[in-house]
Amino acid sequence: MDRKPTSGEAKHFADEFRIARETVLRDAEDFDEVIHSVERLGSFLLGKVDGLGGYCTLISELAYQSPLATEIPEQFPEFHLSFERLYELVKDARNDAMHQGASARRLAEHSVQLSLVLEDALRRGYEMEKVGEFMVRGPICAEIWHPISFIRQSMLTNAFSYLPVKKDDVWFLVADLDVAGYLAKATSKTDRKRRLATKLIDAPDVQLKLARHCIAEASLDEALEKFGDDPSPLLVEHSRPDSTEIIGILAPFDLL
Repeated sequence: MDRKPTSGEAKHFADEFRIARETVLRDAEDFDEVIHSVERLGSFLLGKVDGLGGYCTLISELAYQSPLATEIPEQFPEFHLSFERLYELVKDARNDAMHQGASARRLAEHSVQLSLVLEDALRRGYEMEKVGEFMVRGPICAEIWHPISFIRQSMLTNAFSYLPVKKDDVWFLVADLDVAGYLAKATSKTDRKRRLATKLIDAPDVQLKLARHCIAEASLDEALEKFGDDPSPLLVEHSRPDSTEIIGILAPFDLL
């Protein structure tokens, strides 16, 4: 029996697509992550397990809640493929035996584009307007005792520009620009090695920026007002006034 997601279920699938998309962007050979998410959404909507072809109608109907599915591609065909075309390309490529090199990259690209349409349909189609519905849960944080080498690795592995770090019970942000500048000041290979091995707390040239906070129940308008002209992310707390636990992080990128 066909099902329509509740707002909570829609958020779950939107978050799943975002995680899968980020995985593919880190490694094109992981395109199956998006496809598996499509299959899980399809089986949920259909109420039974089937193939990508069997899910097409219901998933397309959901995708049409986003103008990125048909309206924008019709207006700008040189920039966007329609959702139906993307779905067909992904379905047909999935059925091929081999995915290597250029073939894998094309499938990864189409999978990411497909995911972006579905994410937009799930979030905007269900009128999600709270910070908690867009934030990244369980943010990766740095520790004040981490070496610069590990902070650098975390940033590069996850394509993060900022990492939250707690010092003396106060939350700060460490920025990629400051880490890059600190390492760029190395005067020799030995000095660069020393800097990489230096703990964050012992690297005074890496300035920590006082983090800004918002609650999960805040509106997107409130979050945008907090951002102002500063693109650094907001740390998201529980809506309970007595809680200072960080449950998520919200960057302007997450609102696109």
